[in-house]
Amino acid sequence: MTADVQFPLFQKALAHHLAGVRGLKGINAFLREGEMWREAARLGKTQPERVEPTLDAFDPKGGGAVEAIEGTDLGWSASYMLGGPGLDMVVLLRLDGLSPADLQTQLSLIESKVGWLMLAALSDRTEAISDVALGAEIGSQVLLDAARAGGRRQLADQWIARLERALSPDLIAVAWVRGGKPKLLALSGGGMVERNSEARSQIEALADHAIRARGPQIIAPDAAPDPDMPDAEEADLPDPAEQSAREDALARVELLGGERGLSMPIYNGDEAEAVVIAVWSVGSAAGPLNLEAADLVAQVLGESLTIQARAHPSILRRLGNWASVGIRGVFGLTAWKIKIFLVVSALLALGLSLWPTRFEPNFTARIEAQERRVVSAPFDGFLAEAPFQLGDVIAPGELIVGMEDSDLVLQTAQIKSELDEIDAEVQTARSQRDTARVQSLEAQRRQVTVQLDLAERQLDLARFVATETAAVVGGDAWRRVGGRVRLGESLLELASPDTFRLLVFVDEDWVADLEAGNSGTLLLTAYPNAPIPVTLHGITTDPQMLDGVNTFSAWMDFAGPPDVALLDGMRGVVRIDGGETTMLAAYSRGTLRWLRRTIWRWGG
Repeated sequence: MTADVQFPLFQKALAHHLAGVRGLKGINAFLREGEMWREAARLGKTQPERVEPTLDAFDPKGGGAVEAIEGTDLGWSASYMLGGPGLDMVVLLRLDGLSPADLQTQLSLIESKVGWLMLAALSDRTEAISDVALGAEIGSQVLLDAARAGGRRQLADQWIARLERALSPDLIAVAWVRGGKPKLLALSGGGMVERNSEARSQIEALADHAIRARGPQIIAPDAAPDPDMPDAEEADLPDPAEQSAREDALARVELLGGERGLSMPIYNGDEAEAVVIAVWSVGSAAGPLNLEAADLVAQVLGESLTIQARAHPSILRRLGNWASVGIRGVFGLTAWKIKIFLVVSALLALGLSLWPTRFEPNFTARIEAQERRVVSAPFDGFLAEAPFQLGDVIAPGELIVGMEDSDLVLQTAQIKSELDEIDAEVQTARSQRDTARVQSLEAQRRQVTVQLDLAERQLDLARFVATETAAVVGGDAWRRVGGRVRLGESLLELASPDTFRLLVFVDEDWVADLEAGNSGTLLLTAYPNAPIPVTLHGITTDPQMLDGVNTFSAWMDFAGPPDVALLDGMRGVVRIDGGETTMLAAYSRGTLRWLRRTIWRWGG
């Protein structure tokens, strides 16, 4: 279990919805996304010894449970378990001073509020995911710009521009760290950095606080305990030293005219190289990232430091390299060794320039299924059959999924019986020449016929049968057999096995040298001894960062039916034939391209 993730909406919902429960003395709430339980809230007098057994016995359909606490007359221990979409919840409660009759009333009240608690937890989860996605977006843009920064001041201006656009702070500043001391370098809005000012002192003090904390810090007023929650004063208290430092940082943010702030130390190795400070004023709609997203942004800003340093080494370092080479050339080698070296190098270059070869760059690839079809639930009900799992191939005529249809069969029989009764009454009315009665019964018959058609249609849709060969590439219907599904809920994803294509991630450096129609060879990780011929269909305009390299997605078609069974998501490596060349051009390609770019840059 971990307790480092914050759930502010869930904690507020817990205090709001359970405040009216009489006899409530303590609450422990746990949330799980994946395999790890996280403690979302702990208030009042709890029972730590019950936590592990309850979490180990979690059942998403377990609902509520209650038992008496040993050694007490009217003490009760209750729990409620609930499985949501991608998130599980367990709430442990301690209640005192309730008779069995009162206990039942309070448990009913608690059960009616559990759904609201799950909605709040899902909202927290969605907000955290959005913050992480925002952090990744900021980072990718900064990395793309870092190589173009001529100096660290220009790099700081790039950071400010990107963070201003994404976070909308009222003030953002970058302080550079020299000898462990931060010095203000750049301000948002192109503001001048005054040598001595109160604002500069506050910003540098905030930066020093972030360096000592060795991690991103969200600076905001602490939420006060909810007075409606029982025994809220017994919750865990923060460390006094940490609380004092947080209050000092908050006071400095207020002196800068803000209500909330964010400080991020940027590391290049083990030492902090810079600190980014953001401040939001009172009433600002925007706010800081959560700690997870802020840490991601801080890491990527650190990478941009390395990229900028490699792209623009200092003048002193260049001069030192040139001096070192000159000294070695004058004192380290004799004249005859230099001549031999030059002759051998020339002969080697001549031989490599006459040695024919082919460009065959290799890229990461993945099998992707095209023309996916989704099998959805035709109506609210229970899933009765789902015999196929991921990767299975379904033959025509085989059952894909089946819904529980006993209620529909009974409903159809009842409607047919009702229809027969109406027909009998119509005959009687006609024999009695009761025209008004006949018209009323005919209208009723048409209405019942529509109900019968609907019931029969649902009965027909209760069993999905494959009309052609298909492979299961998504969904989890086989895990949900016996469970309840909703109308339109996705059960399985199907794709035709002959529509698999190859998705290739082409390095940006090779995009201009490849074109549609180039042949290649695919080697899958699952079949290392079975090369598969493929053909380049085209390169898309979708850029992606992969292992620190900017890549573009490309589609490749199989030259013929593969001899191996392909599954959606299989990974491998593909070699693409880029045409004829020489060994010298092949091995010097990267160097020559870099030299041409450098000459062009200097020439501008």
